[in-house]
Amino acid sequence: MDEKTRTEIAAFRYQLIAGVVNRATVLMPGEISSYFREQAEQFWEVPPDFRRHQFSIRTLERYKQQYEKGGLEALKPGIIPKRGTTAVDARVLLEAEKLRRERPDRSVEQIIFILEQCKVVEPGKLSQSTLSRYFRRQGLNRQQLLSERNKDYGYKRFEADSFGRLWQSDFHHTLYLPDPLNPKKRRLAKLCAILDDYSRFIVHGQYYWDERMPCLEDTLKKAIEKHGIPTQFYCDNGSAFSAGHISNVCSRLGIRLSHSVVRRPQGRGKIERFFQFVDSSFKPEAIKAIESGRIQKLEELNHAFQTWLQGYYHLRIHSSTKETPMTRMARFPANPLPYGKEELRRYFFVEESRKVDKAGCVSLHGAMYEVPAELARQTVQVRFDPFEPENAEVYLNGQLAGKAKLLDTTHNFHQKNLKHRLTELEKPEPMEGQMTFSMLEAAKASQQASLQDDVRYGLEGQV
Repeated sequence: MDEKTRTEIAAFRYQLIAGVVNRATVLMPGEISSYFREQAEQFWEVPPDFRRHQFSIRTLERYKQQYEKGGLEALKPGIIPKRGTTAVDARVLLEAEKLRRERPDRSVEQIIFILEQCKVVEPGKLSQSTLSRYFRRQGLNRQQLLSERNKDYGYKRFEADSFGRLWQSDFHHTLYLPDPLNPKKRRLAKLCAILDDYSRFIVHGQYYWDERMPCLEDTLKKAIEKHGIPTQFYCDNGSAFSAGHISNVCSRLGIRLSHSVVRRPQGRGKIERFFQFVDSSFKPEAIKAIESGRIQKLEELNHAFQTWLQGYYHLRIHSSTKETPMTRMARFPANPLPYGKEELRRYFFVEESRKVDKAGCVSLHGAMYEVPAELARQTVQVRFDPFEPENAEVYLNGQLAGKAKLLDTTHNFHQKNLKHRLTELEKPEPMEGQMTFSMLEAAKASQQASLQDDVRYGLEGQV
């Protein structure tokens, strides 16, 4: 199990106990037991394979104790050494599944007994732990099959009791703008908004070109910068929302992350109702401005949307609360952030592992980055802001090892030539008396000296 998977599991475990450990007021023992009992009755999609699973009250209590003792790091699963496994024939598992579905009240022991007596598997070849683990992964627990999952559920209205207690978020497909890469074509701009459940105040809303994970992170970060950290963040099960990184971010900030039930968006009725109002009030005006040429860029659309929010939506009386969102929000003083903006920005960094090539470069989202040359051929962790990847940080074994900057081959070429020229200019002049000639020059000098001796000796003989 790699470090990224262990972090995802720790973030998920934190969400199970967030309603207890991130409260401003301490719960009584009876309230804690009631909360854990409610959590234990639900089925959860557990990373990394997201199979449905239930947790016992004792397990939840153990998670709480671990978190209070060692924080998020203590919730990470231990590293178990690899050991050999014995594969079970797929036909045996299929027959066991049929027996469980036929009568969910059969125990694992009874199913193995039937399989052995029917000669499907040899006695002692299939253990109870192996079959139990298979049933859990396939969602075939007795409790799960016996529960009334198909019964129609009723709906109940709810409302948070204060500003910042619950934020709802979703994406909305609304308007088309000229594509900045090809002005002759139109491109869909998608709105990401976060609404405070108590006041109906939009803590932040912004149009993006797509609904990938960084868009949600950017919206949440800007909302926190303006209004502080919420207690709970309630959102969709879409890919951007259920991604592991947003769960990690919420866990780092002490936010309880919860998702609406699959194919049941009724729990997010307030944000859906807001989007309907956007379609009836803001969208027609924006379309008119786009057609007249007054809005052509994404920045212009966002400016118009913020003007509509601050100048109209937040000041109008809401049909349910009978008050304006601004009035209800103003009742609660803003909670100052416990971090600076730069520290908060780091909480939203994405971390990805990369192998540095021999030239000291790594590939990140289709672009090449330079890292310190001494990291060549090593596996590093690159942490970066998705909207500013050029300021990425590089870590080796958990320690900051330097910065990653965009590769500029032209700049490197000029730097190399400049270094070569400087080296030539800075070459020291030979010292007086120091040998500066080669072996051939030395031989030539020796030859000339020999000739001079011959001439001198000849003259002396004539005398």
